[in-house]
Amino acid sequence: MNSKKLIAVAGGLALACSVFAQSNIAEKISSDMVAVEGGTFQMGSRDNENNETPVHEVKINDFSILNTEVTQTQYKAVIGVNYSHFKGAERPVEEVSWYDAIVFCNKLSAMAGLTPVYSLDGETDPDKWGDIPRMDSADGDKARWNAITWNTSADGYRLPTEAEWEYAAIGGLYGSPENLYSGSNIISDVAWNADNPDGETHDVATKAPNALGLFDMSGNVWEWVWDWYGNYHLADNDNPLGAKADVTGRKMRRGGSINSDAVFCRNANRASSVPELRGVDLGFRVVRSVIVAADSENEEPVVAPAANTVPEEEDDDPLLTVEYDEEDGLDVIID
Repeated sequence: MNSKKLIAVAGGLALACSVFAQSNIAEKISSDMVAVEGGTFQMGSRDNENNETPVHEVKINDFSILNTEVTQTQYKAVIGVNYSHFKGAERPVEEVSWYDAIVFCNKLSAMAGLTPVYSLDGETDPDKWGDIPRMDSADGDKARWNAITWNTSADGYRLPTEAEWEYAAIGGLYGSPENLYSGSNIISDVAWNADNPDGETHDVATKAPNALGLFDMSGNVWEWVWDWYGNYHLADNDNPLGAKADVTGRKMRRGGSINSDAVFCRNANRASSVPELRGVDLGFRVVRSVIVAADSENEEPVVAPAANTVPEEEDDDPLLTVEYDEEDGLDVIID
């Protein structure tokens, strides 16, 4: 066999192996999704940061959530690269921005044969969205990506809302709301955080899970969620989607990380960063909605308000606190 044929055969085998690996990853992620029965819970805290108040009852619909943070193996199989600082196949992926997480969700959905959730300029294929904005990107590029919309009728993978994340961290209907952290009042039982001396991420699922069987909801890496950072509103209590507009320029992240003191790993803790930020302790996990069939074949998909859409009735109130959490190490950026 001549060299050209050998190269062609090798290329074909590499492509086949890549497709097989992607298929396996999609199946593995699907099998690791945990069903979460919807219900109501008391969201927030009275005893800590002002931005965790008011404590208010929130209704959550059924959904499913990945039992671990997205790993570096999973991320590389879907995206093709792994920019993580602390390398390890089963460590959580980090050095990912909110935009990176959104791209992952749509690519994973397409790989799994599901309807992608997110759209930019009416297009759901991230390969057609252009370059992902970074810290030094033009403001116009960031504004365009900040206008990503969410088709709530789509069955693909997405980021959890802040309310879904906190409900899952508590353990849903089966958890203990009195636990400060996800699955325990003793942080060392459930979280890799700043109390650990090596300062590195660790393989997922090496601490105890919570009542739903979810690992690392506290610690290891911060987890991006869908919402823009804004104050809680008592009236916004039915599957809330967060701030109605980009009032702060920051997206929510939850759960604390390897660089976080225990107070930042609490279920109720709220922190935020600009969506273009990549950090050595910033990661995410994915969820899927339980889609109820539309009453009419002609019914249009329901789309969440664009992130930069100003609500007709009122803007969000001025924020009670502005938290950058610089002590959590997010000033360490590798872009």
